[in-house]
Amino acid sequence: MIYLILILALILRLININQSLWLDEAINVLAAKDLGFIHFITGYPIGDFHPPGYFLILWVVGHTFGFSEFFVRLPSVIFGVLTVYLTYLIGNKLVNEKIGLTAGLFLALNPLHIYYSQEARMYAFSAFAVTLSFYFLIKLLEISGKFIFLYAFSIILVLYSDYVAYFALIPQFIYVLV
Repeated sequence: MIYLILILALILRLININQSLWLDEAINVLAAKDLGFIHFITGYPIGDFHPPGYFLILWVVGHTFGFSEFFVRLPSVIFGVLTVYLTYLIGNKLVNEKIGLTAGLFLALNPLHIYYSQEARMYAFSAFAVTLSFYFLIKLLEISGKFIFLYAFSIILVLYSDYVAYFALIPQFIYVLV
């Protein structure tokens, strides 16, 4: 059943993925196209007010597959579908499979998540990183110590995704303390 939900999530996120870029997307894509890797990763994010993680992905994807609307938005589609899967895994782990499937389906059908999973911006990457950090926190607490490096990696992804995502670390820290 989760495979059907993931296929649905993918189809919904691929609809209209090749529409014209809007202003912020176009600025990022043009900068990725025109700037060298080091400057795009170190200098450009300062002016855009976002950490460099997504810009690294955009630069690599653009220079590997081209800067068409489809390819610059494809990473967000992938991160969106992976977030649906992680949501299922968390629900399944914390409650049961039925709750996991329901949570995954709700996220797969969520219009706001679909919208941000179609943008050539960092928002789907940020949602993925935060969800991944919660998943590995659950695994770390369940199997003490085994997932410390994966959890640390997921926290690095959060820190490199979006500044607003930092707020997700507060409840994690409080939960671990309590």
